[in-house]
Amino acid sequence: MRRLAFVVALGAAACVGGPERGPAAGGRELVVGAGADATPSGAFQARLGVYPLNTNVAEPLVQLTSDFHVQPLLATRWEYRGANTWRFFLRPGVRFHDGQVLTSRAVKESLLQVVNARQGYSFLDEHSFRLPNDTTVEITPTEPNLRLPEQLVHPNYSIFAPGTNPGVRPVGTGPFRFIAYRPNDRIRVARNDSYWGERAILDRITFRFFPDATTRVLALTAGEVDLIVDLPREQVGTIVRRPDLRVARASPGLILALQVNSHGREPHGLLADRRLRHAIGLAIDRGGLVRQVWGGEADTVQNMTVPQVLGAFADSVRGFPFDPRAAADVLERAGWTRGPAGIRVKGGRPLRLTLLANPETDMGTAEFVQAELRRVGMDVTWLKLPDLGSYAARLARGEFDLNLSVSNQNDANPLFLPALIYHSRSTRPFARWHLAGARFDQVVDSGMRVADPVQARHLAARAIHLAVDEEAVLIPIAALYRLYGMKRTIGGFLPHPSQTNQSWSGVTVEATAAP
Repeated sequence: MRRLAFVVALGAAACVGGPERGPAAGGRELVVGAGADATPSGAFQARLGVYPLNTNVAEPLVQLTSDFHVQPLLATRWEYRGANTWRFFLRPGVRFHDGQVLTSRAVKESLLQVVNARQGYSFLDEHSFRLPNDTTVEITPTEPNLRLPEQLVHPNYSIFAPGTNPGVRPVGTGPFRFIAYRPNDRIRVARNDSYWGERAILDRITFRFFPDATTRVLALTAGEVDLIVDLPREQVGTIVRRPDLRVARASPGLILALQVNSHGREPHGLLADRRLRHAIGLAIDRGGLVRQVWGGEADTVQNMTVPQVLGAFADSVRGFPFDPRAAADVLERAGWTRGPAGIRVKGGRPLRLTLLANPETDMGTAEFVQAELRRVGMDVTWLKLPDLGSYAARLARGEFDLNLSVSNQNDANPLFLPALIYHSRSTRPFARWHLAGARFDQVVDSGMRVADPVQARHLAARAIHLAVDEEAVLIPIAALYRLYGMKRTIGGFLPHPSQTNQSWSGVTVEATAAP
């Protein structure tokens, strides 16, 4: 599997774009408080204004609906031609923000950027594209891949104007156009009045970056921003008690889980023993976590993806019951006995593990996991890293035992997360520490080859069953609701379960009465 990391060359204090002027003064502007700016670090395939923060400046051929299906966008339709080839028919009359016409050549050039940067696991190379005419493009992956349309919904496959650099100034076809960017500060967009579809309602949107969640909330309560992304669950009560504010929830698109380093070398090789991995799964009280830490803002789902993506096959992934006594029995049988201060010891070596967590992960969750594992005799040290860049670097080096991750289902392919994180041919830097084994690879590969989407869901569920129930290289914890806090003057905001596919076109800002 191939996955790309876009490297964006931007100075730490640079300002990209022209003067920060949008439409005429007095127009409707939305100010959004987002999390950390991922673009300067290049962590996790960051792309300016497109991923992981989607400002709607660019669009892919197809888009992801809120129920994880594929529908037309820049392509009006597509068909399978046989021989591992898909044909996409482009929407006529679409222009990029600089006036260039959308053509099959523009599609090829944009997707070649993905290929050359080694992004995606769609098996594309420079020979994958044939252009029958200006409005038709045929795509043939280098390996069997009948999941291609389901993958192309991801914002990283967005189409940009030929001859432009989307990492510096994205020139797309979207309902908003790029205005300016200040790293770690803000990005501004304005309505594209020449948009091919229904025009956006807002004149401008400014996305401001607040890495600290508390600062983000304070910006909302002080009136500095209109809407904030990823409202901390402990602040929900504060927001709902304010008559001028409200909370919106996206249906689950996020899976909270422990990714296990089962292949690391010493001193990070304890979890090569599958029994220890199973003991971890048995030791965590997921219901207690949802009640005590998340305040009910999560579901105790045990899976690698949201069940909706797997359909009727989701129940074939069992997960782990909360059974600390069984966890203790497993550890005893594996030779780990209680030692000083209750920490288990084997051959004179204490059972100590290192935990990483995304810097934006709820602190209470990491502390809860630490306490649960301590109760069965595992001493877990949580390394609190300052930013996404240092977190991603440590993951890539394998300097951890457990990674408390939040995985997003960002495309319609049920094999998306299994292939991305646990397949032996994934080039995601940290994937080699999580590999689920040869049987897992075979099932994923089969799922990429089948035409029937129902069969693909069946095979995805089988692969996840192997990774979770048998190999325990993933310990699922919960499916999270993504929370937004906003002023009551904001209307038309429909939270997408995949935040990277969020649409801002229908959002409105009502005028407030003068005091």
